[in-house]
Amino acid sequence: MVGALLEFFPVVFALPIILRGLHRPRLPLSPTLGLLPLVVLASIAVRLVVLGYMRRVADGVLSGDEPVLPAWDRFVGDFLEGLKLAAVTAGLWLPAVAIVAGLTLLVTALAGPNLAWVPIVVVGPPLAIGTLAYLPAALLAMISDDDVAAAFDVDRVSHRIGRVFGAYVLAFVFAVAAEIVAQFGLLVCCVGIFATRFAAHCAVVHAFASVQREAIAAAGVAVPAPAAPMA
Repeated sequence: MVGALLEFFPVVFALPIILRGLHRPRLPLSPTLGLLPLVVLASIAVRLVVLGYMRRVADGVLSGDEPVLPAWDRFVGDFLEGLKLAAVTAGLWLPAVAIVAGLTLLVTALAGPNLAWVPIVVVGPPLAIGTLAYLPAALLAMISDDDVAAAFDVDRVSHRIGRVFGAYVLAFVFAVAAEIVAQFGLLVCCVGIFATRFAAHCAVVHAFASVQREAIAAAGVAVPAPAAPMA
């Protein structure tokens, strides 16, 4: 329920702006527009807390010491860990974004703006799919090794994926299925979606962390104990 409330928190902040727009859609939103930066910052902060909590869920699965979901007792630590995970995620997406942007600029310079869409359509999707396929294993490598650099060790992460490729693919299938099932939360007065989404995220993290633990075990490497929690 705490996770559901955190999912719902940004919506509560955005309600004044949404209701203002629905009540008087033709009037300027200047009285409530000042709340927009607060809404954005609050939404980002909450997402980082949830992301940091998901790291603790993964830690519990990797160590085998957490049979249930961890308690919500480390909000500051979860925020900082979430910030770290978000930064690493952005860094992992950077090569794909840079390649597509560079090719787009090159095509625009050589062939004109009318063909600027070609790299985005032709090169963008394969790079996005490749990054998405690599991302869970990379983040879990960072978590299991307690080392940011582990996420960028492509050779090592790829070898781990290769050891449990079938299970890794099944984890992706499970993730898609979990997100679809989570939509049924809309049937509970719409707000149920926040609880089901959070539960789906926990289940998906558990699935990928279980696969990561299997990959580490296949390599004959002991799983390190989770790092000491931050404040």
